[in-house]
Parts: sequence; C-alpha cells; structure tokens
Amino acid sequence: MPINRHVFNGTGRRGHYQKGPHVENPITRRWGWEHLEDLGGIAYIIQLDIGTPPQSVKVFIDTGSYELWVNPKCQQSADVNLCNSYGTYYPRQSNSASFVGGNFDIAYGTGAVRGQYWSDTMGIAMFQVPAVQFAVASDSNYTFSGILGLGYTFPYSIPYPSVLNLMVAQKLIGAPIFSLGLGGEMDGFSEIIFGGVNRWKFAGALEPVPIWPPISKQDPHWIQYWVNVTSVGITKPGESGIIYTDRNLFNMPVLIDTGSTLSYFRADLVAQIGQAFGAVIDSGGNYAVDCRYRQLNGTVDFGFNRGKMVINVSYKDFIYEQYEGHCMLGVQAADVGSTNYVLGDTFIRGAYRKLFGPLVASQELTFAVVFDQQSDIVWMNQYYNCGDGVVPVGQSANDTGRVVGAC
Repeated sequence: MPINRHVFNGTGRRGHYQKGPHVENPITRRWGWEHLEDLGGIAYIIQLDIGTPPQSVKVFIDTGSYELWVNPKCQQSADVNLCNSYGTYYPRQSNSASFVGGNFDIAYGTGAVRGQYWSDTMGIAMFQVPAVQFAVASDSNYTFSGILGLGYTFPYSIPYPSVLNLMVAQKLIGAPIFSLGLGGEMDGFSEIIFGGVNRWKFAGALEPVPIWPPISKQDPHWIQYWVNVTSVGITKPGESGIIYTDRNLFNMPVLIDTGSTLSYFRADLVAQIGQAFGAVIDSGGNYAVDCRYRQLNGTVDFGFNRGKMVINVSYKDFIYEQYEGHCMLGVQAADVGSTNYVLGDTFIRGAYRKLFGPLVASQELTFAVVFDQQSDIVWMNQYYNCGDGVVPVGQSANDTGRVVGAC
C-alpha cells in the first residue's frame, strides 16, 4: 500500500460544472465520460447512481486500490458536513439490490473501513451497469467519502468482476481501459473516460510506458500501475533544466496513484529537490516551502523511457498549499526502508492541468494518462487543446497506440 495517502486539510472545496464532449448515438457509442469534482487538489470525486430507483452517492477515484465501497460513517470522518453532502446508499430501498455477504475490511495510510458486500444496478459515466458488486460500510474512520478503486482486479486481487470488468463483459467498452485528466486546482476541468481517448488533445501517437515491474513479476494478489521513472530534474524560471539522476542508469519504479495527494520518493532525491526550493522540515516532518514559489514559472521534470517522454509539472501544481500560507513540497520522503514510491495528484494534476484550459497563443504542451489493462501499459503524450472529441479504444490489442492526435 502507498503511504500517507488521502492527505486532507478539513476544507471541503468543490469544483465547477464541466460540459462533456459531444455524444453520438448511445447504441453505438463504446465509451463513457464523466466529470470529476475537484476537492481543492486533495482528491477527485465521481458521482454514482446506485439502485432502483437510483440513489446518488459520490466517491473518490483511486488508481492505487481495487475495490468499490460506499457509506462512510460521517460522524467519525474528517469532515462531517462534507461527508453527509456526498449521499448515502440504502440497499433496502432499492428494488434491484441483492445481499451478497462476506466481510470487507481495508486499511489506508489514514483511515480504515469494514462492511459487507451487496450488488446492485449502477449508473456511472453515461452507462447503466447491472449487478455491480461493492461493499457497504458498517464502520469507518477518518475517510469522508467512499472509494472507487480502479486498479487491477479480477482475477488478481478480488474473486469477482469490478465495474470496469463488467463494462467490458457487457460490451459497453472494448477493453479495461480508461483515460484520466485531473485539472489544476479548482479549474473545473477534470474528467474520466472509460473505453475512450480524447484525440483532440494531442498531436501524433501516444507514448507507451510499460507497467514495470511487469505483471508477471508483481505480487499476483496486488497488481498495480507501477511505471519506471528514468530521470528526475528541475527547470528553474529563466534557466535551463537540471537533471538530478543518471540519464542512462537511473531506474525508480513508482505507483501512479490518484488516491495519494502527495508524491513519495527516496529521501536523498527529495532532499535535492527541496534544496532547490529552500525547503525546511516543519513540525509534521514534511518539507515546507514558501508559497510564493507557486507563482513562479518553473517546472519539476519527470522522465520516462530514457527521455522519450518528459513531463514538466508546473510549480503551481507541484507545490501543495495545505492551508492558507502553508505550502508543502509536492514530493515527500517515503518511510525509512520503504520502496513504495508514489506519483500522486501533485504529479497527475500537473501533468494534465492545461489540457482543458483556455487555448493560448503559445500552445503550451501538456500531458494525459491512459491506463490500459489490456496491454499492461500507461500511455502518455504531450497535449494541445485544439478541440474536443472522444474515440473508442480497446477494440483490438494495442489499438490505443494507433490513435493519432487531431492537433
């Protein structure tokens, strides 16, 4: 499990409405789109409509876990009012609910949950998916929302199909593939697309970054979106970029995890990055930096595939404002002795934030992430904002790599 996940400061900020892409005939459409609410850069929220008649609940999306559960105990959560606003599912008020039984029990870096399993019809991302199995919590602490885990599931970590598996089985999408864009803080432009890619946001082909270590070398009960970072550096305002790592030899497997607000690397590398920002250790043991850096035009740079893909995360997105006037470095040191390195929202959000922003004259580059369980690849590319439209992927092996951007 990643460490120190779901960092929360107790302020429930919510995003703005985002208009979705044009929808063609739903009978032939093979992808599903949904706007994600931004909780001030802490987490990203999707609405589910469960049961008959439908009951609306909101849950975090989490690429670092693999099960869906609902109904946190709000009186024991970090934010009672926010938790209550996300809705509650009552299985006995649904005509399509079925009790499955069996115990659900999971602990996160902060918080824990236990409950039992039910199944019910679910509305998600423009789809109606019948007989989705998920856990209904009987007890929880700290967490103020349920969680939609989007990691590898059946037949690896759980003995039943996930909602993503069911979308494939019911031919709603072609393969277990989804693309994810987390906008900048409060810009209202975050989205998830199941079974599709928005090709009006990039030029050329997507860069394949393989799952690494490969599936065959991971714990079969805990398959994750590990990828290999091959360089880390920084580009200060008005200066050329500096690479802190060996261009040819550096390897660092990291988990791409939307459930982690911050990123976590080995301590010596974090210290180098922190030195560039004049960071100091605060009372919580974290690297604190001057919030004024968020206004500067610099980037923290992450390379993949030996420089074939370099993601430049802006200072504004990389530096996390925990509360007004107190900012943290977007990457912190992993626990001593741990190699559970994580690229969290401070990476993912920055890697995608300009994608849905206003089109600017300079056509600044940005990036997006496509999680492909069919080919065991995370696809990335430099993006432009030149329009809007989604094409289905997963109709054949590796067809995501054959999608050509329209820009």
